[in-house]
Amino acid sequence: MSGFPILDLVAGLIFIYFLLSIIASSVVELILTFFKFRAKVLETWLLRIFAEEVTTIGGKKVKLGTAIMDHCSNTALSPGGSSTAYIDAKNFASALLEKVSFDPNDESYVVKDISDAVTSLTNSSSLSPELKRVFLMYAQEAIQDSAANVSKGISDLAAFKGKIESWYDSSMLRIGGHLKRKYAMPFTILVSVVATIGLNADTIEIAKYLHRNPEVAGKLATQAYATGKDSLNISLQRLNNAKAVNARDSATTKELEGAVADELANISDARAVLDQSLPLGWPAHKHKDTSWFVFILNKVTGLLITIMALIMGAPFWFDVLNKISNLRGSGTKPPVDPPATNN
Repeated sequence: MSGFPILDLVAGLIFIYFLLSIIASSVVELILTFFKFRAKVLETWLLRIFAEEVTTIGGKKVKLGTAIMDHCSNTALSPGGSSTAYIDAKNFASALLEKVSFDPNDESYVVKDISDAVTSLTNSSSLSPELKRVFLMYAQEAIQDSAANVSKGISDLAAFKGKIESWYDSSMLRIGGHLKRKYAMPFTILVSVVATIGLNADTIEIAKYLHRNPEVAGKLATQAYATGKDSLNISLQRLNNAKAVNARDSATTKELEGAVADELANISDARAVLDQSLPLGWPAHKHKDTSWFVFILNKVTGLLITIMALIMGAPFWFDVLNKISNLRGSGTKPPVDPPATNN
């Protein structure tokens, strides 16, 4: 407890938002993983950007995007012609360069230096003219920075691949935004609505209850202030990392699913906290002191506030909790004793 009842009430309320947001995030993560939306978004991008055909070993013609997905460095255990949820930037650059430079008449040919890469890009018909010019510009930049590359202990070809990797990473950031807008945010809204209504998580009723029961508010506040130090924070950070679609995503789909499983294990703990006699759930009747109109108005308003809070997400409320915790621990700076003097 902080000694300030209103601060404990606010911290307890925010802590409830935080726990409910984790539950909502876990459900959304399950949906995204189960329906493989990440893989579908990445596959759509690859097939749209690399739509030209390329010849593979055996003389088969496929889209370059499909060839990159099916490359041995990227495919993992995904079925042929479909993408995994994550492709590492280095593996992507290597697969792209290998497929673009592949010569059906000389299957042993590989790119050895930057000049070979420029020649392969120039002669390739598997890239759109626009994308080909972009990659050739990257190659020229690597050649122009040759002296700097040598000082860094890397070859011009490695510097060129690094530029492709950076281009891929920036593209993944935009794809991540698309995934959030098209899938994550709609499901977050839907799950927030269902969870709030199902639990009857009425912000107004909860705030009234905490105001009337300062001891419960104090307990919740104590847990809220300690949130940054417990395993719940670690699980939240893993969940945030797992949600990323860019090159900083979890290393494999298995790790992604492991993060989700670990996070789901915390739901029971979160529920245990929420069960501390809080006004959750739907009682048979709870409007005897007010008219039906006032009751419905208050109920709708309270539920809408909770829904909007859950949509903000657990990371937002975690940051707010940290700020409140710092505010609670702040105070007047103690005076500094003057340095002792030798007489």
